Amino acid sequence: MRRIFVYISSLLLCLAVNTAIAQKKKPIPIPPDSTRWLNGFTVQADVASLMTSTLMSHVTYSAEGGIQLDLKHRIFPTLELGVAGADKISTDNIGYKTNSLFERIGVDFNLRKRKIDSKPTNNLFIAGVRLGMSHFNYDVTNVTIADNYWGSSVPLNYLNQSVTKIWYEFVVGVQVEVIKNFYMGWTIRNKNLISQDALGKVAPWYIPGFGQNNGSSWGFNYTLGYHFGPGPKKKNSRTVQTLPNQIINNQITK
Repeated sequence: MRRIFVYISSLLLCLAVNTAIAQKKKPIPIPPDSTRWLNGFTVQADVASLMTSTLMSHVTYSAEGGIQLDLKHRIFPTLELGVAGADKISTDNIGYKTNSLFERIGVDFNLRKRKIDSKPTNNLFIAGVRLGMSHFNYDVTNVTIADNYWGSSVPLNYLNQSVTKIWYEFVVGVQVEVIKNFYMGWTIRNKNLISQDALGKVAPWYIPGFGQNNGSSWGFNYTLGYHFGPGPKKKNSRTVQTLPNQIINNQITK
């Protein structure tokens, strides 16, 4: 019985000591996130599309840019606008021509986690989605139709064909602040068509903003951007006015 009493007493004493030590340990304070909710916006221009147009000898061409909002350095709603087109003659001497505007809207998320003891960084590793759309007209010329009855062929032209194409994109990329407010970055995109070609209609060969009319395609953007910040934070005037009064009261009480 005595041994049991000693054992229980020792166990209770150890628990009491551990509890006292745990209470003395002060939790590590986590600094509050002082990042604004709306932290300005970035205007971007894509350089890769211009270089690709030159390499393709303007068979296909495009130019685009965008505006990216900065919400808490975590969420980045994005609007992208551009113009693209194609002027191609195939090996069968079939001509295809189009030129139109396109737009994409979506959001990116910063996957870089902020450390507890560090300030928010302006270098981002992002992943996001886009919804793209283009309404355009196109021409398909010199399409040869064989006439089996007469044993001849007839060239046909399909002019001013109108269509609207919608697609979605998965985006992954990096943005780096090279100098203050000046950014460079790249994104890789996987594009997937939502709109299908109508039966019995000559399909477009090229879709502005999407690329060749396949079920899916890949894209690459290399952007230059400038960030427009919201300006300095306003100081709390009430705190500044009451601080001298607090110092005076402390001196009187002493």
